[in-house]
Amino acid sequence: MSGWVLGWIIGAVVVVVVVVLLALLIRGATRAAQKAEDIVIALDEAKVNTLPLWEVDTTNQVATRIVGAATSAREYLASKAGG
Repeated sequence: MSGWVLGWIIGAVVVVVVVVLLALLIRGATRAAQKAEDIVIALDEAKVNTLPLWEVDTTNQVATRIVGAATSAREYLASKAGG
């Protein structure tokens, strides 16, 4: 076997190995991109599902006002009934 033929065979093997590695790299990157998109979708759904939690403070403030008003009304009614 001459040096030229051996060189062509080694070159072809190197090219095949590089092509296989690039194909694997592209496949892995595609999978990673799809998983990243799935994660973003899941995070968006979680954001939408937890939006009511931001209103808990407002709900607590309203509940405090209602309890205060009910207490005042009870005290007023108690003073009218007793007096």
